[in-house]
Amino acid sequence: MNRHPGSARVRLLAAAGAGLAVAIGLASPVMAHALLASSQPAAGSNLSTAPTDIVLTFTEAPDPKLSSIQVLGSTGTSVTAGPTTAVAGSPTKLQVGLRPLKPGVYTVTWTTVSSVDGHLARGSFAFGVGATPPSTGSQTETTGSSPISPVGVVGRWVLYVGLMLLLGAAFVALVVFLAPPAPTLPLLVGGWGAATLGSLVVIGVQMAEAGVGITNVIGTSIGTAVALRFVPLLVALPLLGWSIRRGPGRPVLALLGIVAAAAMLGDVLESHAAASGAVLFNVAVQWVHVAASGTWLGGLVALLLGLRGRPSEETRRIATRFANSATVGISLVAVTGVVRALSEIGALENLALTDFGRLLVAKTGLLGILGVLGTINHFRGVPGAGRSLGLLRRIGSMELIVATTVLLLSSTLVNLAPPAQAASIVPATPASVTASGSDFGTTVRMQLVATPGTSGFNVFRATLADYDSGAPLSDRSVTLRFTLPARPDIGASQLQLKPAGGGVYQATGPNLSIDGTWRIAAQISGGPSTVEVTLQLATRQPQLKIDVNAAPGLPTIYTVHLAQSRTVQVYIDPGKAGANEVHLTFFDSAGKELSVPTAQVSIGPTGGTPSQPALRTLEPGHFVADATLSLGTYSVSFSATAPDGQTLAAQLQIPVTK
Repeated sequence: MNRHPGSARVRLLAAAGAGLAVAIGLASPVMAHALLASSQPAAGSNLSTAPTDIVLTFTEAPDPKLSSIQVLGSTGTSVTAGPTTAVAGSPTKLQVGLRPLKPGVYTVTWTTVSSVDGHLARGSFAFGVGATPPSTGSQTETTGSSPISPVGVVGRWVLYVGLMLLLGAAFVALVVFLAPPAPTLPLLVGGWGAATLGSLVVIGVQMAEAGVGITNVIGTSIGTAVALRFVPLLVALPLLGWSIRRGPGRPVLALLGIVAAAAMLGDVLESHAAASGAVLFNVAVQWVHVAASGTWLGGLVALLLGLRGRPSEETRRIATRFANSATVGISLVAVTGVVRALSEIGALENLALTDFGRLLVAKTGLLGILGVLGTINHFRGVPGAGRSLGLLRRIGSMELIVATTVLLLSSTLVNLAPPAQAASIVPATPASVTASGSDFGTTVRMQLVATPGTSGFNVFRATLADYDSGAPLSDRSVTLRFTLPARPDIGASQLQLKPAGGGVYQATGPNLSIDGTWRIAAQISGGPSTVEVTLQLATRQPQLKIDVNAAPGLPTIYTVHLAQSRTVQVYIDPGKAGANEVHLTFFDSAGKELSVPTAQVSIGPTGGTPSQPALRTLEPGHFVADATLSLGTYSVSFSATAPDGQTLAAQLQIPVTK
C-alpha cells in the first residue's frame, strides 16, 4: 500500500507534466529555414564587369518585409543602393540594387525571416570584381545558418505541453471514462494557459529576432502566425468559462477537443510541412502526427491522474479502452513520423553524416523504448488494473520520463535545417598568415596557412597530423567555418577543403572578405570521431604605413594609417617585461578622437598563439587592456567598427624590452 498517496500523486503529476513535453518531439514539425540556395552573382565568382544588383534565391520563401541584404566593401562600408525587395513572380527570391562598384572583393551578408514559420536565418558569401583569385578549383558553401534561441525552445515546449493537455484531457474524458474525472477541468484550464503562454513566447521570440514591434506585425508573416495560433485559443476561452461554471459536459468537451486540434493545425501551417512541394499531403500527415501524439501522451496524463480510488472491474475497463485507443495513436505516430522523416532526411546516408540525422536516430531509438514500455503496460499493467493500479502507474510514469529525453532531442531538431535543405555548393607568391592549434581532446594538430593573407581571395592550406606521433592524417573531411567576432551582423561562411595528399587539404575562397581578426572553426571528420579545431587568424595589411614615435622614458607610440585617412595609435605601457597595458586610440581624418563604441585586440609572441585580453573603455575611441608580457617581439592585431560601418583593423609588431 502507498503510505503517502498525496506525495505519490505530486510525483506522478511532475513526471507526467515533464514527460508530456515529448509532444514537441513527437508533434513538432521540423521548422522551416529560408537558407540560401543560389545567388547572382555566384558565391566565390570573379566578375569582369560589376553587377548592378544582387539576386538571392532561398530554399523557402522569405518575408520581404522582415528580410534584408547588405553588400559591403573590403573596408566594411555598405555599397547597396535602396532597400531589399521581392522579385516579382518568384516568392523565394530577394534582390537589392548596388552602387557602382570598383575592382575588389565584396561581402554579401543576408538575413531572412521565413514566411512559413518566422524562423530567422543569416549567412554571407563574397565575390570579386576584377580581382585576381589564386587558382585551385575550390568551392564555397553559402547556405548560411539559423541561430538557436533557448527561449524559443522553452516557449515551444510550453506551447505543445498545453495543446497536448487540452486535447488529451478532452479525448480521455469523452472516450475513455464514462463521466469526466475530477482532474479534467484543471487539465483543460492548465493546458489552455500553457498553450497561450507558449504561443506568446514563440511569437515574442520571432518578433525580437526579426526586429519588429507589435505595431509593425500586421501584414507580415508573423502577423499571420499570430492569427493562426491565437484565434483557436480565444475560441476556447468561453468554453472554458462555461465548464468552470457548470462543469465540463460532453458537448463542451467535444468542442474543446476540436479547438485543440484546430490550434495544432495552425501550428502545422506555420511549419516546414506547409513549405514542402506536396503541401496538402504533408500538412495532413503532420496534423495526424500531432493529433495522435496528443491523444496518446496527453491522454496518458489524464488517465493516470483520473484513475482514483480502489481498483475494480471498472478501472480495468477504463484502462482497456485507453490501451486500445493508445495503440491506434502510437501506430499513427509511427507511420506519419516515418513519412515525414523520409521527406526531410533526403539521402539515407544523412542519418549518419549530419547532426540532424544523428539526433533523429537517437530520438527514434528512444521512441522504440516508449513502444516497449507501452507494450508491457498493454499486456501486463492493463489486464491487472482491476486488482492493482501500481504496475500501470509505474510503467506509465516511466513512459513519460523517457519521453522527456525525446523532448530534449526534438527541441534541438526543431532548430536544425533538415538535410533535404542541403547546402548549395557553387564554384568558386606571396606572403601569408598562419594559425595553429589542436582539438580539445588533443588528438589532432592542425596548421592553417592563408595566402596571401589579405582580405579577399586566399588559398587556404591545412596540414593535419596526429597529436602524439606527428604522422600525417589522410582520408579526412575538413570544413572551415568563418566568423568575424567584431561584426556579429555578418553571418558565417564555410569552405570545404579538398585533400592534396600527405595530410594536406587545400581550397580557394574569398571568405576573409573584410579586414579583421577572424574566428575559424575547422570541423574534421572521417577518423575515429569528428573533432573541431578553433583558430584565430588576422588578415594581413598590405603596405601598411606605421609612424613610430620613440621618446626617452615614454612608451613608444605606433600610429597606424588606415583607409579614409583615419589612424590608430597603439602603444604598450611601459613596454617592458612584466605587467603592461595595451592602449588603442582611434582618430578621424581631422585628427580628432573617433567615437568607436567597441573594439577587439589580440596579442601574442610573433609566430605563437595569440590571446584576446578584455578591453576597457577609457572614453569612446580609447581602449586599454592588461597583459603580462615577456621579453621579445609581439604581434598585436586589432579590429573595430567605425560609426559609418568601416572596419578599422591592422596587425603590427611591437618589441618588449628589459
